[in-house]
Amino acid sequence: MFTLTSTPVTFIGLLILFIWCTLWSVRDLLASLGVDIPPSWAPAEPLEHGAPIAVSECFHLAMSVVMLLMVPHSWWGALPGVLTGPVFITVMSLGTLWMAAMAAWKTSWLAAGHTAMFAAMVWHLASMASHSRMGHSATMTGMGDMAHSGMAEGATTVSGLTLITGIGLPLMVCLVVLGLSGLVRAVTGRPPHPGLPACCHTSPTTPASARLSGLADAAMGLGMAWMSAGLMTPLLPFMGSLTP
Repeated sequence: MFTLTSTPVTFIGLLILFIWCTLWSVRDLLASLGVDIPPSWAPAEPLEHGAPIAVSECFHLAMSVVMLLMVPHSWWGALPGVLTGPVFITVMSLGTLWMAAMAAWKTSWLAAGHTAMFAAMVWHLASMASHSRMGHSATMTGMGDMAHSGMAEGATTVSGLTLITGIGLPLMVCLVVLGLSGLVRAVTGRPPHPGLPACCHTSPTTPASARLSGLADAAMGLGMAWMSAGLMTPLLPFMGSLTP
């Protein structure tokens, strides 16, 4: 959670990234249901893929909205704890299982990346809940502040936060790799699996739609890694400087 006054660059940057993720997820969901915007970008998916892709896009849209809600401190703080904790964690856990099934179904590296992305979201939400239980979230005004406050007195608390960070480290690497692969697709205009049916996104059929789809994955992966940087400071203190 961030504020415009304490972390202006991160606040504005993440809002832009996650608004774009939300808009593209809505567009992709509509395309999976046969509503193509614009019509010339209509995906060429087999009929039997329509329902699985629509389910995947529902999970992507849910994640985009949750990430957007997490940016402003006032928005996230206004939500009930049962929603920001158990409900969102359950939804993202189901998304992780779904994406893993899609990755196994089509042997898709992109779906595997999305599996890691949803797992990272589960980790992020659970980490925030852990910080809250440790009593350090009450004065938090940004993720960097939260992470630094987690290094307060008490060896048990420090070791607990270090464990949380260690679990998240490989997930952060996956997020960065997913984001960079999206940037590559945005530059080249190539779909993630040329000539093969999709399972977690509608297949781009034009260079323009492939570029925008790549930008959406880049925004999701890199945006989430950026948002989570503060949580990594118990193990990697320099990452606190990534949320100005």
